[in-house]
Amino acid sequence: MDEGSAERPEAPQLDETDLEFVRKVARSFVKLVPSSIPFDELLSYGTLGMIDARKRFDPSRGIPFHAFAHYRIRGAVYDGLREMSWLSPNAYKRLRVRERSDLYMESLAESACGSPSRTAAAQLIGQVAADMSVVYLTTEAAAQAREDRPRAATLPGEDVCDLGRVLDQVDKLSDQEQMLIRKLYVEDASLSEAGKALGLSRSWLCRFHASTIRKLRRRLGIAPEGPADNPAP
Repeated sequence: MDEGSAERPEAPQLDETDLEFVRKVARSFVKLVPSSIPFDELLSYGTLGMIDARKRFDPSRGIPFHAFAHYRIRGAVYDGLREMSWLSPNAYKRLRVRERSDLYMESLAESACGSPSRTAAAQLIGQVAADMSVVYLTTEAAAQAREDRPRAATLPGEDVCDLGRVLDQVDKLSDQEQMLIRKLYVEDASLSEAGKALGLSRSWLCRFHASTIRKLRRRLGIAPEGPADNPAP
């Protein structure tokens, strides 16, 4: 057999349960995108994500398959929508925030282990809410940096944060952390592009992004509600 006819690994076969899960995840995008985008388009992108999830899932890590697949499917839909130049600026902005929030949540899904105590659960909820506010602020700050006019942003609860201060704190991060923020938030790189630039797999990119967001949150003095904040692993 010559090199040109070498066999390639076959794509995993998806069953009806897989396809129904893809449809469920794809439906969550319907209200986020213009009605002119066909649902079948979202479904097509999501199916690619499910195929990738089936290829890469490792049950020995102890992560439920659907928790793993959920973010792979959403990531594939984001990548597909990123290529659509006819998304409105507001729709695209909403997707940017959601995508980065999903990246943070994926790191939690991959590190989840057992059932936390009530105190630990309350602490985690407080940290996640605070970290999500930093994802939002960093997205806003990056958008304003591209326009060279940092301003203030209002968080839920009417707290106001100077976006110039967010950018100042980003400048104080390590070179690799700054590259992460630049790739994901300023240059709008896909996860695969950012991972390649940083030399990280998707799993490690998720963890690195979460740790960078937590560091920014602490430096900005955004305290989580609930029990005292302890550094997450």
